Amino acid sequence: MKTRARHEQDYWISGYNPVKEALSSRDTVIKELVLARSDQRAAALEAMAAERGIAVRHEPADVISALAGHTHHQGLAVRSEEFRYTTLEAWLQHPLEERQPVLILDSIQDPQNLGALIRSACFLGAKGMIIPKDRSASITGTVIKVASGATVYLPVIQVTNLAQALDHLKGNGLWLVGLDVEAKQSLYEADLSLPVGLVVGNEQKGLRPLVRKHCDFLVHIPAGGPLQSLNAATAGAIALAEVQRQRLTVGVQSKTSQHD
Repeated sequence: MKTRARHEQDYWISGYNPVKEALSSRDTVIKELVLARSDQRAAALEAMAAERGIAVRHEPADVISALAGHTHHQGLAVRSEEFRYTTLEAWLQHPLEERQPVLILDSIQDPQNLGALIRSACFLGAKGMIIPKDRSASITGTVIKVASGATVYLPVIQVTNLAQALDHLKGNGLWLVGLDVEAKQSLYEADLSLPVGLVVGNEQKGLRPLVRKHCDFLVHIPAGGPLQSLNAATAGAIALAEVQRQRLTVGVQSKTSQHD
Protein backbone atom coordinates (compact mmCIF):
# COMPACT_ATOMS: atom_id res chain seq x y z
CA MET A 1 0.00 0.00 0.00
CA LYS A 2 1.30 3.47 -0.82
CA THR A 3 2.02 5.65 2.20
CA ARG A 4 1.92 9.39 1.46
CA ALA A 5 2.00 11.01 4.89
CA ARG A 6 5.75 11.60 5.22
CA HIS A 7 7.26 10.60 1.86
CA GLU A 8 5.05 11.87 -0.95
CA GLN A 9 6.94 10.14 -3.75
CA ASP A 10 7.80 6.91 -1.91
CA TYR A 11 5.95 3.71 -1.12
CA TRP A 12 6.48 0.75 1.18
CA ILE A 13 7.17 -2.86 0.30
CA SER A 14 6.57 -5.28 3.16
CA GLY A 15 6.70 -9.00 3.83
CA TYR A 16 9.79 -11.19 3.78
CA ASN A 17 9.79 -12.38 0.16
CA PRO A 18 8.90 -9.00 -1.42
CA VAL A 19 11.53 -7.23 0.71
CA LYS A 20 14.17 -9.83 -0.10
CA GLU A 21 13.48 -9.56 -3.83
CA ALA A 22 13.55 -5.75 -3.68
CA LEU A 23 16.91 -5.79 -1.90
CA SER A 24 18.22 -8.30 -4.44
CA SER A 25 17.34 -6.10 -7.42
CA ARG A 26 19.76 -3.31 -8.30
CA ASP A 27 17.00 -1.78 -10.41
CA THR A 28 14.90 -1.10 -7.32
CA VAL A 29 15.93 2.08 -5.49
CA ILE A 30 15.63 1.37 -1.75
CA LYS A 31 15.95 4.22 0.72
CA GLU A 32 15.74 2.35 4.00
CA LEU A 33 15.00 -0.99 5.64
CA VAL A 34 12.84 -1.01 8.77
CA LEU A 35 12.86 -4.06 11.06
CA ALA A 36 10.76 -5.07 14.04
CA ARG A 37 12.47 -8.43 14.51
CA SER A 38 15.98 -9.72 15.09
CA ASP A 39 15.96 -13.32 13.92
CA GLN A 40 18.14 -15.01 11.29
CA ARG A 41 16.00 -13.83 8.37
CA ALA A 42 16.09 -10.24 9.56
CA ALA A 43 19.86 -10.44 10.00
CA ALA A 44 20.24 -11.72 6.43
CA LEU A 45 18.17 -8.82 5.08
CA GLU A 46 20.14 -6.36 7.17
CA ALA A 47 23.36 -7.73 5.67
CA MET A 48 21.95 -7.31 2.16
CA ALA A 49 21.01 -3.71 2.97
CA ALA A 50 24.47 -3.00 4.40
CA GLU A 51 26.10 -4.34 1.24
CA ARG A 52 24.13 -1.80 -0.80
CA GLY A 53 24.67 1.04 1.67
CA ILE A 54 20.98 1.17 2.61
CA ALA A 55 20.07 2.64 5.99
CA VAL A 56 18.54 0.27 8.52
CA ARG A 57 16.44 1.18 11.53
CA HIS A 58 14.67 -0.87 14.17
CA GLU A 59 11.13 0.01 15.19
CA PRO A 60 8.22 -1.66 17.00
CA ALA A 61 5.81 -3.62 14.84
CA ASP A 62 3.06 -1.03 15.24
CA VAL A 63 5.32 1.61 13.67
CA ILE A 64 5.81 -0.59 10.61
CA SER A 65 2.04 -1.15 10.50
CA ALA A 66 1.54 2.62 10.35
CA LEU A 67 4.16 3.01 7.61
CA ALA A 68 2.99 0.09 5.46
CA GLY A 69 -0.70 0.76 6.05
CA HIS A 70 -1.50 -2.80 7.19
CA THR A 71 -0.47 -5.39 9.78
CA HIS A 72 0.57 -8.19 7.39
CA HIS A 73 4.18 -7.01 7.06
CA GLN A 74 5.91 -9.85 8.98
CA GLY A 75 7.89 -7.29 10.95
CA LEU A 76 9.87 -5.80 8.09
CA ALA A 77 9.51 -3.29 5.27
CA VAL A 78 11.57 -1.20 2.88
CA ARG A 79 10.89 2.33 1.67
CA SER A 80 11.31 2.57 -2.07
CA GLU A 81 10.90 5.13 -4.80
CA GLU A 82 7.73 5.10 -6.89
CA PHE A 83 7.43 1.94 -8.95
CA ARG A 84 9.22 2.25 -12.28
CA TYR A 85 7.22 0.88 -15.17
CA THR A 86 8.93 -0.39 -18.30
CA THR A 87 8.05 1.64 -21.40
CA LEU A 88 6.39 -0.13 -24.30
CA GLU A 89 8.98 1.26 -26.70
CA ALA A 90 11.89 -0.14 -24.68
CA TRP A 91 10.19 -3.50 -24.22
CA LEU A 92 9.51 -3.83 -27.97
CA GLN A 93 13.24 -3.54 -28.64
CA HIS A 94 13.74 -7.06 -27.29
CA PRO A 95 13.61 -10.02 -29.70
CA LEU A 96 10.15 -11.53 -30.15
CA GLU A 97 10.99 -14.69 -28.19
CA GLU A 98 11.98 -12.54 -25.19
CA ARG A 99 8.63 -10.72 -25.00
CA GLN A 100 6.07 -13.46 -25.36
CA PRO A 101 3.83 -14.76 -24.05
CA VAL A 102 2.70 -11.45 -22.58
CA LEU A 103 -0.30 -10.90 -20.34
CA ILE A 104 -2.46 -7.88 -21.19
CA LEU A 105 -4.97 -6.67 -18.62
CA ASP A 106 -8.01 -4.65 -19.64
CA SER A 107 -9.13 -2.62 -16.61
CA ILE A 108 -8.34 -5.04 -13.80
CA GLN A 109 -9.24 -2.90 -10.79
CA ASP A 110 -8.73 -5.14 -7.76
CA PRO A 111 -5.14 -4.88 -6.42
CA GLN A 112 -5.42 -8.45 -5.12
CA ASN A 113 -6.24 -9.71 -8.62
CA LEU A 114 -3.42 -7.68 -10.14
CA GLY A 115 -0.90 -9.02 -7.64
CA ALA A 116 -2.09 -12.60 -8.15
CA LEU A 117 -1.85 -12.22 -11.93
CA ILE A 118 1.69 -10.87 -11.68
CA ARG A 119 2.72 -13.82 -9.53
CA SER A 120 1.09 -16.35 -11.88
CA ALA A 121 2.56 -14.66 -14.94
CA CYS A 122 6.05 -14.79 -13.48
CA PHE A 123 5.69 -18.42 -12.39
CA LEU A 124 4.24 -19.58 -15.73
CA GLY A 125 6.88 -17.94 -17.91
CA ALA A 126 5.24 -14.74 -19.16
CA LYS A 127 7.75 -12.21 -20.45
CA GLY A 128 5.80 -9.11 -19.50
CA MET A 129 2.49 -7.57 -18.44
CA ILE A 130 0.70 -4.59 -19.95
CA ILE A 131 -1.86 -2.51 -18.04
CA PRO A 132 -3.72 0.70 -18.93
CA LYS A 133 -2.97 3.86 -16.98
CA ASP A 134 -6.62 4.73 -16.40
CA ARG A 135 -9.47 2.61 -14.99
CA SER A 136 -6.96 0.07 -13.71
CA ALA A 137 -5.18 -0.88 -10.52
CA SER A 138 -1.56 0.26 -10.48
CA ILE A 139 1.51 -1.20 -8.82
CA THR A 140 1.48 -0.48 -5.10
CA GLY A 141 3.05 -2.03 -2.05
CA THR A 142 -0.10 -4.13 -1.60
CA VAL A 143 0.17 -5.47 -5.15
CA ILE A 144 3.86 -6.26 -4.69
CA LYS A 145 3.14 -8.15 -1.47
CA VAL A 146 0.41 -10.26 -3.13
CA ALA A 147 2.80 -10.90 -6.04
CA SER A 148 5.48 -12.09 -3.58
CA GLY A 149 8.07 -9.81 -5.15
CA ALA A 150 7.49 -11.05 -8.72
CA THR A 151 7.58 -7.46 -10.04
CA VAL A 152 11.37 -7.67 -9.66
CA TYR A 153 11.42 -10.24 -12.48
CA LEU A 154 8.39 -9.41 -14.62
CA PRO A 155 8.43 -6.19 -16.69
CA VAL A 156 5.20 -4.26 -16.17
CA ILE A 157 4.31 -1.80 -18.93
CA GLN A 158 1.75 0.92 -18.29
CA VAL A 159 0.18 2.45 -21.41
CA THR A 160 -2.06 5.47 -21.92
CA ASN A 161 -4.07 3.97 -24.80
CA LEU A 162 -4.51 0.21 -24.62
CA ALA A 163 -6.10 -0.10 -28.08
CA GLN A 164 -3.11 1.64 -29.70
CA ALA A 165 -0.75 -0.56 -27.70
CA LEU A 166 -2.53 -3.64 -29.02
CA ASP A 167 -1.99 -2.40 -32.58
CA HIS A 168 1.73 -1.98 -31.83
CA LEU A 169 1.91 -5.50 -30.43
CA LYS A 170 0.22 -6.98 -33.50
CA GLY A 171 2.55 -4.98 -35.75
CA ASN A 172 5.48 -6.46 -33.86
CA GLY A 173 4.63 -10.11 -34.34
CA LEU A 174 2.14 -11.00 -31.60
CA TRP A 175 -1.21 -12.74 -31.98
CA LEU A 176 -3.73 -11.41 -29.48
CA VAL A 177 -5.98 -13.94 -27.77
CA GLY A 178 -8.85 -12.53 -25.69
CA LEU A 179 -10.54 -14.45 -22.87
CA ASP A 180 -14.30 -14.12 -23.30
CA VAL A 181 -16.97 -16.29 -21.67
CA GLU A 182 -19.14 -15.93 -24.79
CA ALA A 183 -16.44 -16.96 -27.27
CA LYS A 184 -17.28 -19.99 -29.43
CA GLN A 185 -13.76 -21.42 -29.46
CA SER A 186 -12.41 -23.22 -26.41
CA LEU A 187 -9.05 -22.25 -24.94
CA TYR A 188 -7.96 -25.86 -25.46
CA GLU A 189 -8.80 -25.79 -29.17
CA ALA A 190 -6.67 -22.71 -29.91
CA ASP A 191 -3.09 -22.89 -31.14
CA LEU A 192 -1.22 -21.09 -28.36
CA SER A 193 2.21 -22.17 -29.55
CA LEU A 194 2.19 -19.01 -31.68
CA PRO A 195 3.75 -15.80 -30.28
CA VAL A 196 0.79 -14.72 -28.18
CA GLY A 197 -0.51 -11.95 -25.99
CA LEU A 198 -3.30 -13.10 -23.66
CA VAL A 199 -5.89 -10.42 -22.98
CA VAL A 200 -7.84 -10.63 -19.70
CA GLY A 201 -10.84 -8.38 -19.12
CA ASN A 202 -12.34 -6.52 -16.17
CA GLU A 203 -13.59 -8.52 -13.17
CA GLN A 204 -17.26 -7.69 -13.80
CA LYS A 205 -17.56 -6.45 -17.39
CA GLY A 206 -14.94 -8.54 -19.17
CA LEU A 207 -13.25 -7.15 -22.27
CA ARG A 208 -14.30 -3.72 -23.48
CA PRO A 209 -15.78 -3.76 -27.03
CA LEU A 210 -12.84 -1.87 -28.56
CA VAL A 211 -10.31 -4.18 -26.90
CA ARG A 212 -12.29 -7.24 -28.00
CA LYS A 213 -12.26 -5.89 -31.56
CA HIS A 214 -8.45 -5.69 -31.53
CA CYS A 215 -8.05 -9.35 -30.56
CA ASP A 216 -7.17 -11.77 -33.34
CA PHE A 217 -9.47 -14.37 -31.82
CA LEU A 218 -11.45 -15.01 -28.66
CA VAL A 219 -11.51 -18.12 -26.49
CA HIS A 220 -13.44 -19.31 -23.46
CA ILE A 221 -12.43 -21.61 -20.62
CA PRO A 222 -14.92 -24.52 -20.61
CA ALA A 223 -16.91 -24.91 -17.41
CA GLY A 224 -17.01 -28.31 -15.76
CA GLY A 225 -19.42 -27.37 -13.01
CA PRO A 226 -22.45 -25.20 -12.27
CA LEU A 227 -20.59 -21.85 -12.18
CA GLN A 228 -20.18 -20.21 -15.59
CA SER A 229 -17.46 -17.66 -14.82
CA LEU A 230 -14.08 -17.41 -13.11
CA ASN A 231 -12.20 -14.84 -11.10
CA ALA A 232 -10.04 -12.80 -13.51
CA ALA A 233 -6.83 -13.82 -11.76
CA THR A 234 -7.75 -17.51 -11.95
CA ALA A 235 -8.76 -17.26 -15.62
CA GLY A 236 -5.47 -15.58 -16.53
CA ALA A 237 -3.48 -18.25 -14.69
CA ILE A 238 -5.36 -21.08 -16.41
CA ALA A 239 -4.76 -19.52 -19.84
CA LEU A 240 -1.04 -19.04 -19.17
CA ALA A 241 -0.79 -22.62 -17.93
CA GLU A 242 -2.34 -23.83 -21.22
CA VAL A 243 0.19 -21.77 -23.19
CA GLN A 244 2.97 -23.42 -21.22
CA ARG A 245 1.45 -26.90 -21.63
CA GLN A 246 1.16 -26.56 -25.41
CA ARG A 247 4.70 -25.31 -25.75
CA LEU A 248 6.11 -28.06 -23.56
CA THR A 249 4.15 -30.60 -25.63
CA VAL A 250 5.50 -29.16 -28.88
CA GLY A 251 9.01 -29.28 -27.43
CA VAL A 252 8.65 -32.93 -26.41
CA GLN A 253 7.25 -33.87 -29.83
CA SER A 254 10.09 -32.05 -31.55
CA LYS A 255 12.71 -33.86 -29.50
CA THR A 256 10.99 -37.20 -30.13
CA SER A 257 10.98 -36.56 -33.89
CA GLN A 258 14.65 -35.65 -33.85
CA HIS A 259 15.46 -38.80 -31.88
CA ASP A 260 13.52 -40.98 -34.31
